[in-house]
Amino acid sequence: ASGSHTSIVGKWHLGLGFQKGADGKIDYAKPVTDGPNEHGFDYSHIIPASLDFPPYVYIENGRIIEFPTIDQPAVKFPGFLRRGPRQPGLVMDDCPDDLTRKATGVIEQRAKKDQPFFLYFPLSAPHKPVQPHPRFIGKSKLGLYGDFVMQVDWTVGQVMKAIREAGIEKNTLLIFTSDNGSFMRRRAAEEKEDHLSDPTIQAYNETHHTANGDLRGTKADVWEAGHRVPFFASWPGVIKPGSKCARTTAHVDLFATCAEIAGATLPVNAAEDSFSWLPLFRGGDWAKPRAPVINHSASGMFALRNGKWKLVAGNGSGGREAPKGKPFGKPYQLFDLSSDLGERNDLAKAELELVGRLTAQLEDIRTKGRSR
Repeated sequence: ASGSHTSIVGKWHLGLGFQKGADGKIDYAKPVTDGPNEHGFDYSHIIPASLDFPPYVYIENGRIIEFPTIDQPAVKFPGFLRRGPRQPGLVMDDCPDDLTRKATGVIEQRAKKDQPFFLYFPLSAPHKPVQPHPRFIGKSKLGLYGDFVMQVDWTVGQVMKAIREAGIEKNTLLIFTSDNGSFMRRRAAEEKEDHLSDPTIQAYNETHHTANGDLRGTKADVWEAGHRVPFFASWPGVIKPGSKCARTTAHVDLFATCAEIAGATLPVNAAEDSFSWLPLFRGGDWAKPRAPVINHSASGMFALRNGKWKLVAGNGSGGREAPKGKPFGKPYQLFDLSSDLGERNDLAKAELELVGRLTAQLEDIRTKGRSR
């Protein structure tokens, strides 16, 4: 992008063009098409998807590193795996460390060059399979999932260490975030059995831990626990240490942000919902309010966030939690997130006019196909 070297290390999960042989099966000797290198990355070292999806292989610049000669059996949670081919060199509890070594190696190598570089490092953890490295087991006192999250924390520390040791800390923007909330459900205090007493349970007793805090729902839901995620950024000389920003943003904003930082001009038909964070990073504000943020659940139930208001175009979670409801099922839901972040008080019946205005706004964006 605009003269920068671009790398990806980690989970791709955007589809790959595996070539097939005469028998209709994947030919692992042939290069993979339609992967990261065909979509803007100069270097790639990836796993095809989340680590519970076969084939379990490392792919470097479109070439599968090692033939998957092992028939990996299915495994139940917490070490959840689907049955499929696996290469001998990909061991589940070693994978996060393998990817970390690759990522820090990229930092070390590219820091020696004069060319600016961009590294995208989508982690395999703490997504299923929950298989932390043995050195982390028991460390968190919150079960295997807690141990796995601790390993992620260590991984981020390794990336930060690599940046410091490469001597580029003062000229590097580092962003850490997540693509969704936790899949670990919350159980009431009286429900004694949880992930600590039985690792096969995907839930915590609320007296032990709340993976999504007080937010409603879990991963896959349209409610806040599905989409409100951590976001940390470090950029010496630009972002004030310890500062916070209260503006509502979305991951789609990364596109416009990176383009502005790199001095690239976006095509008219690109980044149709993306707004640069650069003014916010500098401690300022957008010249005009950002357009509403739209997100959706696993089933396609949409939500529109405009200021303090959140409209849910459906009558449930649209994901895992009850009631699941249906996309565009009536009645819609309305929450004032400034006073009700846990989405316990549905104001749709009391604010019918507002529901109508926000619904029209959502439909307008859907029709136009863009909010920018």
